[in-house]
Amino acid sequence: MIVNLAFFFLLGIIFGSFLNSLIYRLHEKLPLGGRSFCVFCKKQLLKRDLIPLLSFLYLKAKCRFCREKISWQYFWVELIAGILFILVFLKYENLNLFLARDLFFILVLIFIFIYDLRFKLVLDQLVFPVLIIATLLNFILGFTWLDLLTGILIGGGFFALQYLSSKGRSIGLGDIKLGILLGGMFGWQMIILIILLAYLIGGIIAIILLINKKKNWGDFLPMGSFLAISAIIVLLYGELIWQFIYNL
Repeated sequence: MIVNLAFFFLLGIIFGSFLNSLIYRLHEKLPLGGRSFCVFCKKQLLKRDLIPLLSFLYLKAKCRFCREKISWQYFWVELIAGILFILVFLKYENLNLFLARDLFFILVLIFIFIYDLRFKLVLDQLVFPVLIIATLLNFILGFTWLDLLTGILIGGGFFALQYLSSKGRSIGLGDIKLGILLGGMFGWQMIILIILLAYLIGGIIAIILLINKKKNWGDFLPMGSFLAISAIIVLLYGELIWQFIYNL
């Protein structure tokens, strides 16, 4: 078991490192291939500077060459990806297609969380390919087309109604696309839970920010990031949460 946990943690931090690079390259519209480089001085990084977690700590969050500070995002994304990979493995405790699907979903959700938090944007080039892959995987794993289509309609329709009623002031088109994606990823029952949790999480964070005067009424909050957090919770513990609600 310890070997398996170590393997999935290592796998997670490696993919977390890849996510960091992908986020930067997509935002800067750079080719996805090629050697990694410092975002400040543009010098190619040495191989020993690319070890997930350890290189960041060894270099004390600074570029080896220009000594500019490296964002802590790089460290936290790698660490959280490693931890979440372990939690997904513990959910199944054996290798199967459900495990592979959920690991893929975790990476997508981390990407959505970071990208929307930083750039206030949900990328079309992520949403539509992942929607196709997710729905096909779920169909192979036993979801019905009706379940998936209903999830897509609920996820997209919920935010589309808000977009129309507020004339785009409270909800953006990206949230509609994300609702469609999550509906295809999780089906109709879980998308309902994801939406409920996202608004609960968003409300709590909004109250904290208002109390601490970090935000004012009407300020933008990244709904996509809240949806990503709630989707990760539902991916790991959705069935337990529904069971708890049912018992109540």
